[in-house]
Amino acid sequence: MRTGGETRAAVLAKALGAAALLGAFNLILGQEQRPMNDGHLSVARGRTPDNTHSRRVDLATYAIGYVLALALTCFAFALVYWRWAAVGTALGVVLGLALVQALVHFRCFLHVDLKRSARDDLQLILFSTLIVLLMVGGTLVVLFNLRMRMM
Repeated sequence: MRTGGETRAAVLAKALGAAALLGAFNLILGQEQRPMNDGHLSVARGRTPDNTHSRRVDLATYAIGYVLALALTCFAFALVYWRWAAVGTALGVVLGLALVQALVHFRCFLHVDLKRSARDDLQLILFSTLIVLLMVGGTLVVLFNLRMRMM
């Protein structure tokens, strides 16, 4: 059903996106210091200023990652849905966007970067990726071989 030119699903998606962004910004900006009776500053919920700053940085990273992931997904969907490019070009662009989105997820949600302390995590992820690619590649080889034998 259309209401005012937009479907209910589109309106619901916009409302959910707006609520998620408002919630993220509220979490980032919501923890403020309040003066106590003796003149000292207390941080809400017993957090030290360093922990509060670290939490805000983490939440900002999550919000940026959410917006980037949403934008990349919407662009890939729009590219295919409205046929903005030829089939081969669209496939290449969607695969490129998928790789960029994987990098966004690694950086913003898994906090994997190229610092020395995170190299062990990066090696673990690369090894896991290699194992998954070998399994998928082997499965495809077997399936295509069976397909050729059936024809």
